[in-house]
Amino acid sequence: MDIYLVRHGIAVGREDGVPDGFRPLTGKGRRRFRKTARAFAKLGRRKLDLILSSPLVRAVQTAEILAGEARHGEVGVLEELDPEFGVESLLEALAKRADGLKSVALVGHEPQLSSVLAVLAGVPADSLDLKKGAIVHLDGTDLSRPGSAGAYWSLKPRSKTVEKGLPLAKAEGEEEEAGAPRRKPRRARKARSGRSQRRRASRSRVSAETGAEAGSSAPPETAANAESGDEVGAADAAAAEGQHGTEGSSGSPDHSSPPGSDSPVQPA
Repeated sequence: MDIYLVRHGIAVGREDGVPDGFRPLTGKGRRRFRKTARAFAKLGRRKLDLILSSPLVRAVQTAEILAGEARHGEVGVLEELDPEFGVESLLEALAKRADGLKSVALVGHEPQLSSVLAVLAGVPADSLDLKKGAIVHLDGTDLSRPGSAGAYWSLKPRSKTVEKGLPLAKAEGEEEEAGAPRRKPRRARKARSGRSQRRRASRSRVSAETGAEAGSSAPPETAANAESGDEVGAADAAAAEGQHGTEGSSGSPDHSSPPGSDSPVQPA
């Protein structure tokens, strides 16, 4: 028997105040899963004999979209697809409901679907990553024997591409979807920005120092003339003081600010 595990599409969040069982698909969730269902129908591997859904609204809506695109009108509700039920109860109910059928689609939730997939495929549940709106195909499944299933492919919900094998969880740092645009980590972008700022500051400092050195340097002749002029000015001042004696000793009044007249320091 072929089993198609289908996780429901993107639904309204819990923060919107809607009871969990009544949370519907969002507009984005409907559009995205409709495209996935169309891609599934184009595969044409085998006609679905039965579509079973969780009783929760978001799963029922997902199952209805799948039925419409796959041209399968009947959607049944399987209570054991409610995520409150365990894997053993679900598989027992499925064996009774799908007895004699060749293909069945189960529309449900996480982590229940990954647990079912782990039991049927004989792999650890934490190694799987079933995205919202994804479809996984298992073939040759004996529901009474764990690990009897072979995973042929999974249909990715964003790229609509078929990937052989199980939907395995990506290692940290890997892209979720093949072909997704790669973006540098935020820290790397900050570090690159900081390096650019430091380079600009360094160039500005070098330019300022170069300009200062160019402005302060003078030809040797000019410097010598300046020193000679300073010596002549000092000699003239000494001669004038000798001529006038102590007449100018009183000097000019002290124009320094009186104690306490300095303005107070402004707070930073």
